[in-house]
Amino acid sequence: MRNAHLLIIAANAWGVSAFTTPAAFHTTGTGTSSSRLFNNVMEGTYTTLFDQVNVALGLQQTDFTATYLNGGTSWTCPMTGSKGTAEWYSESSPQFLTGVSKCSQVDVGGAEFSINVWMGPSYDVPNMLLKFGATADGSNCFVIADYVPRGATPLGSDASYSEAYYGGEVANAWNSAASIPGVTSLPPDMSMEFRTLYSPARIAFAGLTQADATNIATSHVQRFLSWVQSAPQVPARSRGSFNLRDDKLRQFYFRGEVQKNCAMFGPDLGMSVAAVNTGPVAEAYVGGGS
Repeated sequence: MRNAHLLIIAANAWGVSAFTTPAAFHTTGTGTSSSRLFNNVMEGTYTTLFDQVNVALGLQQTDFTATYLNGGTSWTCPMTGSKGTAEWYSESSPQFLTGVSKCSQVDVGGAEFSINVWMGPSYDVPNMLLKFGATADGSNCFVIADYVPRGATPLGSDASYSEAYYGGEVANAWNSAASIPGVTSLPPDMSMEFRTLYSPARIAFAGLTQADATNIATSHVQRFLSWVQSAPQVPARSRGSFNLRDDKLRQFYFRGEVQKNCAMFGPDLGMSVAAVNTGPVAEAYVGGGS
């Protein structure tokens, strides 16, 4: 069995740092695109999948992360050598989304990439969370992929919703990933706030080949995009409650990011990375940091 230990994921999942907590950090204002920074085997998948999301949803980059990163999209921790990028996108013609976060990070152990799509209150489709990456030598890849339930109806109480988004093909995707030879389950996050977002279909496996990780991540994105294109509209009278619930979900995500990144990078950099990795925590974001 391949060694399933991934330094970067172990540190992130358990909320502790493999490095000395930095006393100082700096952000850079020169970063533009998140791609082509890390020379990691999964970087091409990152670029391809974001391009698919961009084409399907018609995105435009906002200035959200610039507020936290000195006008740019990248950050560096000089004491650990860790670096990362973060971008927040909205739809050019708003229809489906609150927004999309596109983030990447590299440490001595490897690199990780994330694409999170947060739905708006007009369409009843789960939010999509996706993180994947590989060790520095590319020998061990991982994928963490989930569809976050939304709305006021508890998951399981509406059989049609559960079947549409968590049964059938989605359940089979988990079974298929878990059955890959050499695969190892990643530990759950230490943060209760992160765990609050988990669905029963959450995939979190390491010990994957590049091909396996790419296939899992690609299917996760393409399945979600197909849902969006056929998404049922939420009645206007219910959109306020959807909005409140969605804001709370992103607040939980932000708190989990704070716990994880402050443990790894200290409070100053940790808070900034948490903010840019999450995106706005209120649906009505229109520009600038909030």
